[in-house]
Amino acid sequence: MKLAVWIKERPRVQLALRTLYYLAVILGLLALYGRGDFSTPSFVYQGF
Repeated sequence: MKLAVWIKERPRVQLALRTLYYLAVILGLLALYGRGDFSTPSFVYQGF
């Protein structure tokens, strides 16, 4: 059975994966901006 079909048939697995995804996003934002430095990363403005 394909993994996507297996996941789609199980709402609890979907919820767990979605929760992990959002936690990863929040942790990534904390890693970027948790030190109080809210300036944009250097790759955003490349001198256009």
